[in-house]
Amino acid sequence: MKHRIVKKWLLALGLLAASLPGTARTREVDLSGVWRFQTDVMDFRRGSLSPRYNHPLQDSIVLPGITDDYRIGYESPYRHVDRLTRLYEYMAPAWYQRDIEFPAEWAGKRILLCFERVHWLSSVWVDTREVSRCDYVSVPHVHDLTDFVTPGKTHRITLCIDNRYQYDTHKWDHAHTEFTQINWNGILGEMKLLVMDPVHIDDMQLFPRVADRSVEMRLTVANTTGKPFRGKALVTVSGNGVEVEREFPVSGDGPELRLAGELSLGDDAPLWDEFSPRLYTLRCRLLTQAGPESCEDERSVTFGLREVAQGRNHILLNGHPIHLRGTVENAVFPKTGHAPLGDDEWGRIMSIVREYGLNHVRFHSWCPPRAAFRMADRYGVYLEVEMPMWGKDAEPDSARYDFFRREMRAILKEYGNHPSFLLFCNGNEITGNFDFIEELTASGRALDPRHLFSGSTARTRVPSDQYYVSQQTNKGPVKVYEGRPTTDWDRSAESDVDVPVLSHESGQRCIYPDFREIEKFTGPVRARNFELWREMLEQNGMLDQAYDFFRASGALTVVEYKAVIEALLRSSKSAGFQLLSLNDFPGQGYAPVGVLDPFWDSKGLVTPEEWRSFCAPTVLLLRYPKSSWYEGETFTAKAEVYNFSDSEWKRARIRWSLLDDAGHRLAQGALKTQDIANRGVFPVGELSIPLGKIRGPQRLTLRMEVGETLANSWNLWVFPRNESLMQSDDEVLYTRMFDDEAERRLAAGKTVVLLPSPSRVEGRRSTFHNHFWNPIMFAWAPKTIGCLIHAGNPVFDDFPTSYHTDWQWWDILENARVVDLQDAPRALRPFIQVIDSFDSNRKLGIGFEARVGGGKLLFLAVDTQRKMDERPATRQLLASVDRYVHSDQFNPQVALDGAFVRSFLHQNGKK
Repeated sequence: MKHRIVKKWLLALGLLAASLPGTARTREVDLSGVWRFQTDVMDFRRGSLSPRYNHPLQDSIVLPGITDDYRIGYESPYRHVDRLTRLYEYMAPAWYQRDIEFPAEWAGKRILLCFERVHWLSSVWVDTREVSRCDYVSVPHVHDLTDFVTPGKTHRITLCIDNRYQYDTHKWDHAHTEFTQINWNGILGEMKLLVMDPVHIDDMQLFPRVADRSVEMRLTVANTTGKPFRGKALVTVSGNGVEVEREFPVSGDGPELRLAGELSLGDDAPLWDEFSPRLYTLRCRLLTQAGPESCEDERSVTFGLREVAQGRNHILLNGHPIHLRGTVENAVFPKTGHAPLGDDEWGRIMSIVREYGLNHVRFHSWCPPRAAFRMADRYGVYLEVEMPMWGKDAEPDSARYDFFRREMRAILKEYGNHPSFLLFCNGNEITGNFDFIEELTASGRALDPRHLFSGSTARTRVPSDQYYVSQQTNKGPVKVYEGRPTTDWDRSAESDVDVPVLSHESGQRCIYPDFREIEKFTGPVRARNFELWREMLEQNGMLDQAYDFFRASGALTVVEYKAVIEALLRSSKSAGFQLLSLNDFPGQGYAPVGVLDPFWDSKGLVTPEEWRSFCAPTVLLLRYPKSSWYEGETFTAKAEVYNFSDSEWKRARIRWSLLDDAGHRLAQGALKTQDIANRGVFPVGELSIPLGKIRGPQRLTLRMEVGETLANSWNLWVFPRNESLMQSDDEVLYTRMFDDEAERRLAAGKTVVLLPSPSRVEGRRSTFHNHFWNPIMFAWAPKTIGCLIHAGNPVFDDFPTSYHTDWQWWDILENARVVDLQDAPRALRPFIQVIDSFDSNRKLGIGFEARVGGGKLLFLAVDTQRKMDERPATRQLLASVDRYVHSDQFNPQVALDGAFVRSFLHQNGKK
């Protein structure tokens, strides 16, 4: 099989070496391009049956790349429901080969073969001799060819990449799963030969010290000459107006030398944080002599002047408390099937993170490539990095344990210099042997104090924890998955434990899929599950409502996110939160929980500017007891300012105004002019607004603002008391039972308003909230995703609502029942239409109208008995229904049989 990639071979790489830029006498030879290729689903190497390195491979492929790009593997006929469908599945060894000329002048050099990202095991042969094997997941693979090649000769270099699971690890971890980034085979990012003098820099780690504005350089020098050497290290630091030069003597007679040196950057050297991500570059030029041989090498590292420490409730950066507003990154990259390796895409992602007011990204059970760290450094984003560890991965298994030990050390060494690398956690929701987790956490702390360490998210604490990401502490829940119609609550007391606590995977409210996204999947995966659900919706007669379902459920999720985030901002003793997530998660059942799609593109539900009004370094907050009010009551609230910006406010004047839907100002005022500190949550005053002159029903907006750019707003509703409700007369019967009297009235051409007790209605539980995460993985009742409100129906003429639910719907929906109307005529569309889960797509409703037996029926499965004096919105909905059914506008067009109505009612305790 030929893969029709390119026809021209490039075999003599030695010809390129002289033209490639070198660092001192170090050469980097680019190995990207065409390689010979062959699959090996039979795994001939393991069976000792003529391994591929014995022969020239017959096909070709371009690297860097993955087998999916060239349609290699099993062409999948499936349409997976619980994830995206990989078009060509390949999980087996694959062989890559190239003939390389090694120039004679490389004699005596150290020659390394380097691949930036490989999945999972790479093995290298020179001709027929195996060089080494490497199974890192999170860091580059490096193979030392020095003792296997002869400069002046051409050698056949053969690689075997095996993307099968090398250890018994969790199949969902995001480093190598089919549920987010695919289980790809290939090589990504930089692939090169690194050619160095025998005395060279092996490693360079930088340890900033904020107190005296200095940086400690810890240098490891490798010596492969077998002879004593001596020389000097010329070190420069530049950036932000700093120019520092130092010279350190070096000498040794062994294979390795460790050198430490300190460089002062000056009292005014700027620090690194989210508001001022100032970066420096340290360059070290190593000049040595080993016997008659002179050696030269150079290494440069970008770093920031910052220190992280554990505070009581908050993480401390440069001595100050910070509050993390984060999202979880789950290796969701459907365009490529793998994490991007370039700065452009990671720069786009980090800029989006900042655009939405966030300052933090957690990498859930995986570690990103270098470009992610580089761009986080540049944009001032704080990162939490994890190993590919999840669930039962801490259960006893010596081989797996050794892998995680090596992986952690490699991550700290490879990425430890990046200032954005603030937090390290072993993995996600781990169970098993927590003595092993404590060992990892304690050893990480000892190895690298530039980060804070935690044993696991959302599971057992270990003694060495310096922070904790969880749904719960020993004081109660710190998670916030959904909002409330009141804002006078928080998770502060529950967060006040002995380490900073981050709310684990907050949000997670499902949005109905936007089937228009199907066309965006042009890479190695397809949204065939979307196709299935779209077909199901069409079969159930509602395909024309698909976009409305998406818009309505999405608008509710935005309402929920605002409530969730503000509750967490009000939690003054919380260290922060991690949303799951800003963008959709297409695995584990497909969870469309984001306001961005899987491609990090906006869904059009909320603008970044609107989002930042409740998620930003500074946010105005209000605590009030309820969202729906009666005329004549007095609205009261306590105002707070969340200010984790880099500056205090001097003589701040916080203004407030109460607006109607037309934008008319009904009331206004200002809080006391005051100074407001930063790095905390601060009470700033109280509001008291008499509602006696405001006539409902109407939606109001309470807006608070400071200056011209900082503002936040909340929707409130004011309703009349509607003392007289559900009064029957000659034309309209209000009833809780579909009995003989109701049918007689209908037969006479009259109107019946049927308001059964929800307990007597066959159907699903009603809830205000969208389903949690996704209905496939968590198939618990009621599996609904908000409501589509047919606001244009005149039944709502006297009830203020949009096409989606907001907090005025809370007491209505929490005291209702959802009826399955799939067997009703297709033309019947309930005016309160509950959106079914996308894996079911049945027509559901709480309220509908129809012609029955010659008369007109309005059905509303809402409780009308319990504590009605405390439910102004429900009373107003009933008042609006009353005016509607007494008007000429009430003229249902769809006919129903009375037997259908009886089919979902329990009459006198019997169905």
